[in-house]
Amino acid sequence: MDTFTFNHDGQLNDLSTTQPINSLVQQEDTTQPNRRLSQEVRKILLRAAVFTGVFMGIISLLFYEVIDVEPVPGAAVFSFMLAFVFTILVWMFNIYLNTRQGLPSVYRWVTPAYDLLVQVVLCLLFSEGLLGLWTALDVALRMESAGTGDIAGVLQVRGLIIVAFSLITTWGVRQALAQQNAMGMISRLTEENFQARYEVLKQQVNPHFLFNSLNILKGMIRTHNQDAEEYLIKLAEVYRYILQSSAKEQVMMTEELAILDAYYYMLKNRFRDAVDLTIDLSAETRRTVLPPLTFQMLMENCVKHNVLTRSRKLRVSVTETEGNLYFRNNLQPKQSLHSSNHVGLQNLSRRYEYLCGETLTIEQDEEYFTVVLPIIAPDHERPDSGR
Repeated sequence: MDTFTFNHDGQLNDLSTTQPINSLVQQEDTTQPNRRLSQEVRKILLRAAVFTGVFMGIISLLFYEVIDVEPVPGAAVFSFMLAFVFTILVWMFNIYLNTRQGLPSVYRWVTPAYDLLVQVVLCLLFSEGLLGLWTALDVALRMESAGTGDIAGVLQVRGLIIVAFSLITTWGVRQALAQQNAMGMISRLTEENFQARYEVLKQQVNPHFLFNSLNILKGMIRTHNQDAEEYLIKLAEVYRYILQSSAKEQVMMTEELAILDAYYYMLKNRFRDAVDLTIDLSAETRRTVLPPLTFQMLMENCVKHNVLTRSRKLRVSVTETEGNLYFRNNLQPKQSLHSSNHVGLQNLSRRYEYLCGETLTIEQDEEYFTVVLPIIAPDHERPDSGR
C-alpha cells in the first residue's frame, strides 16, 4: 500500500505506511519549520559571535591598558586575543546547545520546559573550564597578571559578562524569530484558507455538474417520474449548503452527513445501482466538526475518477478507526490521458491544517483509494489561537 501526505507547498509526498499517521503529520508540520528556524538563528548568532568577540577583545584591551601601570604591547595583544577566542568558543558552545540536537544524551532526560536552564548551567560550566585555562596561560606567560594581583577575579568578571550576553542574545534572537515565524505561518495559513474556500466554491458550483443535474431532472419530469420533486429538493439543498457554507471555517459533521445523503440521492438517480454508500460512524463522532463540503467533494472525486456500471459497482464507505475518519472507495479508475493533480485534496488538506494543525493522508493500493481525515473535536483550538 502507498501512503501520501501533502506538504506545505501543496505537493504530494510519498510516505511509508509502516509509520503511524500522527507521527507522519508531526514530522511534516513541525520538523521542517523548526529546522528552518534553527538555521536562521544559527546564522544570526554566528555573526553576533564574531562581533561580540571583537568588542570584548577591545574592552579587554582597554581594561588592561587602564589597570596596568606599565602596559606591555605583547601583553595587550595577548589580552585581546584571549578575550576574542574565549568569546567565540563560548558562543559556539551556546549555539551548539541552542537546539535539542546539541548533547542529545543530556537532553534525552530533560523536558523542553527546562531547556534554557540546562543551557545556562552547561554554558557556565564550559566557561569556567575556559577561564581556568585562560588564567593558567596568563600566569605561565606572565602577561596580564604582571599588572594586577587579582587576575583570576578580573577574568571571572569578564567571563560572566560574556556568558550572560551570549545567553541573553541567543534567547532574544530565538524568541524574536520564533514569533516572526509563527506570524508568517498564521498569515500564510489564513491566506491559504481563503484561497481554499474560493477554490472549493469554484470547483463545486460548476456548470458541468449543474447541467447534468438539470438534464436528469428534465428527463424525470418528461417521464413523469414521481421522484422528480424529491430530486429537485435535494438539488436545492446541496446548492444552498454550498453557498451558505462557503463563508464558514467549520461545520458540524451532522450537517455534512445530511448533505452527503442528499448528494448520494442525486447520484443514485443518475447511476442507479452502480454506486453504493455505507456510513458507519458513532454518535460521538457525528458531533465533531470538519471543513465544509469535505464529504461532498470526496464523493464527487470518487465518481469523477472511477468507472461506474452495474457490473462494476462503485462502493464508497465512511468509517472511523483510532481517532481518524476513513473515506474509502474501491479503485476502478477511468482510462484517461490526464492524471489527477489532486487540487481538491490539496485544498482540503490545507483547510484541515488551518483548523487543527494536521493534514489528511492518502492510502492507495491495488484495490482501494482511501483518504484518512483527522477527527476534530467541537471545542478544539486552532494552532495559532494561543500565539
